Amino acid sequence: MVNVFKNLGLKNNTNAMTPLQVEQIGEILPNKKDISVLEFGAGNTTVKIYEALKTKYSNVTYVTYEDNPKWAPTHKGIDVIMYDKKNLKDGKLSIPNDEKYDIVIVDGPDGELRKYWYEIFKDNVKDNTIIHVDDVFHYPSFESELSLTFKNYNIIFESGRKTWNSGNNKCWLTIKLK
Repeated sequence: MVNVFKNLGLKNNTNAMTPLQVEQIGEILPNKKDISVLEFGAGNTTVKIYEALKTKYSNVTYVTYEDNPKWAPTHKGIDVIMYDKKNLKDGKLSIPNDEKYDIVIVDGPDGELRKYWYEIFKDNVKDNTIIHVDDVFHYPSFESELSLTFKNYNIIFESGRKTWNSGNNKCWLTIKLK
């Protein structure tokens, strides 16, 4: 099977996700007609992922939550929801329960606030949903809150657990819900 996320033009040592972590997600994309993606923290990678998905799937639903207009894409087909970080921290954000996603990418906001997303989207996943958390080991709460919210999953990819403290700040965790 062709990995539609291979050679997207991503570069290491930028603010974007690395080519390797995006390619890994591409290795485990579901085989079906339609796909739905929920992303927290848009940026350089968002449009590239969306366009690559359109080459594989008949219908792509892509929703991203962003707090900084600088990173919010204005690309046809990507639904951008702007939010305030205070509302994230205070639990005042919600996603309609009838929205279910195949892939969830947690890549923002910067700092420890992204730990609050798990509780917000816990009702928007299903069996076999892929959850990818960028910079997962930067704060212990990113992984601990993930484990508290989602009890039954397999780790598919893990990178940087042992090296991010020693100068490598790129780390991620990709899980698949059971």
